[in-house]
Amino acid sequence: MPYIIHSTDPALKTSLKVRHTFPKAFTADLTAEEVEKLRQLGIKVERVKLYHILAPPDKCGDGICQPFESPETCPDDCGSENGGDSNERTCLPSDQTPWGIEKIYNDSTITITTGGEGVDVAVLDTGVYKDHPDLKNRIKQCVDFTIGGPFKTRIKDGSCDDGHGHGTHVAGTIAADGGADGLGIYGIAPQANIFAYKVCDNSGSCWADDIAAAIRYATDNEAEIISMSLGSDEESSLIRDAIDYAVSHGVLVVAAAGNDGPAEGSIDYPAANVNVIAVGAIDVYENVPDWSSRGINDGDYTIEEREIEFGAPGVSIESTWNDGCYAILDGTSMATPHVSGLAAKVWANVTDLNEDGYVNGEDVRIYLHGLARDIWTEGDDPATGFGLPSVK
Repeated sequence: MPYIIHSTDPALKTSLKVRHTFPKAFTADLTAEEVEKLRQLGIKVERVKLYHILAPPDKCGDGICQPFESPETCPDDCGSENGGDSNERTCLPSDQTPWGIEKIYNDSTITITTGGEGVDVAVLDTGVYKDHPDLKNRIKQCVDFTIGGPFKTRIKDGSCDDGHGHGTHVAGTIAADGGADGLGIYGIAPQANIFAYKVCDNSGSCWADDIAAAIRYATDNEAEIISMSLGSDEESSLIRDAIDYAVSHGVLVVAAAGNDGPAEGSIDYPAANVNVIAVGAIDVYENVPDWSSRGINDGDYTIEEREIEFGAPGVSIESTWNDGCYAILDGTSMATPHVSGLAAKVWANVTDLNEDGYVNGEDVRIYLHGLARDIWTEGDDPATGFGLPSVK
């Protein structure tokens, strides 16, 4: 079990199975005996929180073996040859510019996308299938933050294998470039670079210290945008501090609101953090599905803690999958990369809107507000906030 040890003592680190080191603490896998011993020494110790990818709403029992289901997780649909139809994937996309891309581009006739050149987007997720034909030229970094073991680093450069598929799907919506043959799918910003950071295991579970370490790593490697389609009901101090660090260095942080709606205030962390753009989901008709988490927006168009900032396409979203093909998924996980991709696309157009002498993530955030169109209910509502941002 991983714990946060609030100490910077190098001798203590040497004696324990260190996972990650932070400015005022480090994390380690501890036994119950080790926890008790540290507490007897007066050292503060607390458990590392567990997050999860914001997987699509449960569809087990619909008669279709979905890409994110298996015989183990959904035997009714995937348990035998007759357990259900094949999942919705094909080695050629059903639509090279899916409806969500068309919404963001504000153009139902678009056949190719552009933009994002020179912008680095860190995708913190289950990894990315880096050999996917529509992504292999977009992967600039590939790092695994989940590698454990005593006296070993938890950061493995060059490894980001996606045994789930969720991260590959997210990355495709941001930056898929159609492949060398131009027959694949297109994301919002096909010239952007992807930092593929594996912070979640193949079941979709993600330890907060792995996430926090990846946020700091992305910042130190000068990523412009960090995109996280993961969350928890509880906030992690490690992640909050890492987000503060990223934002102070000009990074734009975007996260999925969660799939726990429709109750007001059902938004997850880290999206609920005031320094993070929280994204809810809409369907092709710009309606909000019941499962999309809500914030506590008070209608004043000023972002505060636990408020939704945008609504974006998150129902029946086609994108890249970890078998080299494609899959159609639902969730605020799918909505989030539409906003991250748009931020990458418009980054070069943004000026110093907050007049601090620099063009950074805060300026892009303000710029996106200006691109948003009010949808669903009138005003700054708890499901879509400023509305749907799109290319003007």
